[in-house]
This record gives sequence, C-alpha cells and structure tokens, in this order.
Amino acid sequence: MKILVICSECYPVGDSPLAKTVESIVGAYRRLGAKVLGFSPFFSELTNKKDYKHGSQNKKFTEKLENREYSVLESASNENDLFIQYDHYFGRAGIYGNPGEKPYYDNNLRFSFLASAALNYCEKMQFKPDGIHVHEWGGIAGALTKTIYKGYFANIPVVLTAHNIRYDYLSSPEDIPRIGLPPEGFDIDGYEFWGKVSMLKAAMLYSDKVVFTSAAYMSYLLSTDLQGGMRGFLESQRHKLSSIQSGIDYAVWNLPKERESYKKQCKDSLREKLGMDVNSSMLMYSHIDSLSEDSAQIISTILANLLNLDLQLVIGISESNANYPYFTTIQEKHKNKIALLPLTENEEVIYKRIVASDMFFSINAGEPSLSRYIKAFAAGSIPLSNRRAQESFVFTVPFDTKANEDSTKANAFISESASPDMVLELIRTAESIFRENKSLWAKLVDNAVSVRVSWDYTAKNYLLLLGNKSN
Repeated sequence: MKILVICSECYPVGDSPLAKTVESIVGAYRRLGAKVLGFSPFFSELTNKKDYKHGSQNKKFTEKLENREYSVLESASNENDLFIQYDHYFGRAGIYGNPGEKPYYDNNLRFSFLASAALNYCEKMQFKPDGIHVHEWGGIAGALTKTIYKGYFANIPVVLTAHNIRYDYLSSPEDIPRIGLPPEGFDIDGYEFWGKVSMLKAAMLYSDKVVFTSAAYMSYLLSTDLQGGMRGFLESQRHKLSSIQSGIDYAVWNLPKERESYKKQCKDSLREKLGMDVNSSMLMYSHIDSLSEDSAQIISTILANLLNLDLQLVIGISESNANYPYFTTIQEKHKNKIALLPLTENEEVIYKRIVASDMFFSINAGEPSLSRYIKAFAAGSIPLSNRRAQESFVFTVPFDTKANEDSTKANAFISESASPDMVLELIRTAESIFRENKSLWAKLVDNAVSVRVSWDYTAKNYLLLLGNKSN
C-alpha cells in the first residue's frame, strides 16, 4: 500500500508531541510494509543542516494554488521523508508564530501552500497513493484533492487526524481562492465560523474520514458544548467520524523483568532526590499541565485529607500555574508528604516519575489521546481518574469497591464523577489496598502492565481505514 502523509511540523526531526506522533505512525506504516511519502515544511531557522540533503536533483517545482516555486529536500535518515522548502513561508523563527507572540497572520496560506506543494510533487513524480493521511493543518489537502488536484487524486481517500480541536486558524473570506476552498462551502453548515473561514472545519468537511486520537476524546467532543457551534458541525459530520487510539513506544515505556525491585529502586531514588522519607507508603504522581487543570483543583480541595493518609504526593507542575503558590506553601510545612517537580515533556524524565509512582492521578483528563493512561499502565502505575475521562476507553477496567471476582480483573480506579468527596474516597480505597492487601495490589499492577497499545496497533487501524473509503 502507498500512503501520502502531510504534517505541519517536521516529524522526521521535530520533538513536539505532534511531530513525535506522526513520526511514530509513519515508522509503524513502514514496518507493516507500506510505502510512505511524507511531507512537512523545511523550517530553515529550526532544522539542523545535518538533518537533510537536497533531493530530486535540486529540481524546482511550481505548485498550482498560487503558482509559487519551491524546492524539495530529503531527510538524512530516510529519502522518503521530504521537506518543502520555501523561505517566504517557512524561513521564520517559529512554526506557527514567533516565540511568545501571536500566530502568524498568514498561517492559512502557509499550510495551504504546504498541502499544495506536497500534492504537486506527488503528481510530478508520479507517486499515486492508495490513501492520504493528513494531520492538523495539513488537513486542507482534502479540499485540494477535490478542486485543483482532483484530476490526479480523484477517488483517493483522505483521512484527517484531528489531534486537538482547540487549535484552529481563522481567516478572512477574501482568502478563500488563495486557500483553494470551494466557495460554495462557506456557510454555517460548511467551513464558516462566525463570519470567518475555519481551517479546521474545512479540513474536516473535505476529508473522507476524520479520526480522533481516542474514543473518549471523540465522545467528550460530541457531548460538550463547544465554541461557535462546533459541536453541531461535528454532529453533521458524524458519519465520517471515528477514533483510533494513539499508541506508545514500548522501547521507552517498558519495565524490566524484575519489575517490583526496579520500581522500588526508582521510587526510593526519587524520594531521596526530593528529600522525602524512604518508607513503605504509597507514592502518587500527578502531571498537571494545560490539559489537566481539573487535577489541580481536586488536589487543592482534598489536600488536607491526603496529608492524613499513609501517602506521599509528587506533582509535576509549572510555576505559572495558579495553584503553584498554594502547593508551595503546603510543601514547606509538609516536606515529607508533598513535593513539586518542574513540568516537563521529556519522555525519559516523565517515565522515571511514573515508574517511581504507585498511582497516576489524572481527573477529568483533557488529553485527547489519553496516552498518559497507557504510559501509566506500561509503567505499572495504577491510573486514578473519573468516569467521564475514561468513557469509551476500552482498555480501562475500573476497580469495583464491592468486592467480587471482577475486582481482580481491574487495572484502574475510576470515580463515578469528579466530585472531590468521591475522588477522596477512592484514593482512600486504593491506599488501603496498597497497605493491607499486597497480593491484590500486585494483581492490579499485573493487569495494568498487560495492556499493550503499540504504534503498530495504531497504524494497522489506520491502514484498514485508508484501504476502505466507505468503511
């Protein structure tokens, strides 16, 4: 199978969550035997010169949208991972905007150009894919395959992965011809958004399938009031919506055979680093970023109660978080019970933190892919969340506080709601099991570690979707 991939970030060399995700899917496609031609922008200010080489014999190409001339560079690691070089759009200090400033005013044109150049290159080089997989702002390619590139790409399915719909580019209706959108689609049922053009709605409207990165995220979006009538738009496109769970890299997220001793070693090391007593109490970790603010609110509400449990709490949090001063004040008085760590997205650092923990605390998780739940499973850290966050998350088996045979099949503690009282009661239950029923706790950890959601699993589901437009 031949697949065209378009991503707005440099997935072959980037370290952002989106770039890493696309790189992982492309790698899995190739392991499964697919031939992938992947495109991303060549950000001249951000890309190391060692990462690329000139491709296609230094040819110049001219795309059809605005008749702009561009070059194609090859990734140094794989000749089929390609960069679109066009300094007017991609020779800037940032990907979407200058650091610390507003997004670039012409992002709609920049990423329409990216999609146009990628499609144009495939046509010129006679690479005719069986399916097109686009990500975020590369999603405008779906519209272009139905307008100026429809002659070559007719009947080829376009699958859009919407990683996080909080991000959208809005532009003036005057730009419609320059973006390459069918003008008849500019209305409330199409890509119009409060009088402007929504790149996100356009990408969804003209893709054949729209995939969310977890079933729970799709369920959440379809049951939540979203700005500007977006929920109604999603409902109108429901026939093409689906979800494919994002995987994780088990070369990173894995435990050695001597799991119990390794986790204890990591936990003792973390406690010593934080100046906490090395003892037999439970250690709970919470990673609080912009997608998990509810966790901070719940913890701040029940913190006095947590201090009375046989439990130590470690929180990864930014100093800019509104709850940080409060947590700092409590930490100064209870240094053996609560510790704060800088927020980070470094996979190795997060791995060490979660492996060191017995429980991973995340309430009303807004993370679209729910990958941290899977990472917690892999690290042998039992997730504690609430019912809404795990809805339709088929890999989660909640612990039933009414003792029965199913309790030994559980791999997570799930509160019926995000009520502080209910969450606190569930933490008390978990802490009691950890302290008094070691064999049951070990069984819960066994169940968690047995959950495996690899990138190959993710890619296989995408291949099924790409191979059948009417699926």
